[in-house]
Amino acid sequence: MSPEDNALLTQTGPGTPMGELMRQYWIPAFMPEEVKAGGAPLRLRLLGENFLAFRSPDGSVGVVDHRCAHRCASLFYGRNEEGGIRCVYHGWKFDRNGQCIEMPSEPPETDYKDKVKIRALPVVERYGVGWVYMGTRAEPPALPHFDWDEVEEGQSLTVSFMMRECNWLQALEGDIDTCHVGFLHLGAATPEQFEEGSINYYRQMRENLAPKYEALETDYGTMYCAYRPAGDNLYHRIGQFALPFWTMAPSEPLDHIRARAWVPLDDHEIETRVAPVGQDMGKVEAGGKA
Repeated sequence: MSPEDNALLTQTGPGTPMGELMRQYWIPAFMPEEVKAGGAPLRLRLLGENFLAFRSPDGSVGVVDHRCAHRCASLFYGRNEEGGIRCVYHGWKFDRNGQCIEMPSEPPETDYKDKVKIRALPVVERYGVGWVYMGTRAEPPALPHFDWDEVEEGQSLTVSFMMRECNWLQALEGDIDTCHVGFLHLGAATPEQFEEGSINYYRQMRENLAPKYEALETDYGTMYCAYRPAGDNLYHRIGQFALPFWTMAPSEPLDHIRARAWVPLDDHEIETRVAPVGQDMGKVEAGGKA
């Protein structure tokens, strides 16, 4: 791959082709419990841009530019008040839609505050995640539908975030690459963890390290299959890639992760959003095993 092609695929800042593509999708940005009603704002970095999330005392949440429109003071140090966040420099107050609603430094009879606005992102809280839309469409697309909330009885859904120092594509490629499992991950499992009759598959995962691949284009990305001989049968591992940065890789019995989102903070760091089922993923380490 040429340096130019690499940059085309991995750079996600404003104005870059990949960055503009990602901005057309809802992006999982924060966990709702991180943003307390009336509490301190939460810094967010997404696709090379800086924002903050805050929850007003009434419970409504907003995601806005991190800078005040006046002198670019950081609103991270602002006061979270009823109806908006107030800059500590001159007291300008902005609601969750970015509109300036109070401007103490101006005479009360002026309407100048009505002409001042900072960037605000559409935000929705669902599936235990705070989602933002960074694109330019007047009407954002529908939220992606996953089966996260369709868990079986006795299971629970938990979501966690993990930081990694790499670009988004480096991490995503590793998740859809199944041939490394026999080297890196299978030591975390034992034959007893596999269903009765599948021990031969376990052996093949360790001994057959060169699976064959097939891929199928879908409406949302690709579906891919890696298959290996397993006695008189074939062992298939089927995963999916969903635009722009989602992977749904087979993980049982090593863990119980349903999906991962490899969200670029910038071109050098990502924050992985994982949606596991059936275990406490607060214990998940970088290696992916609780």
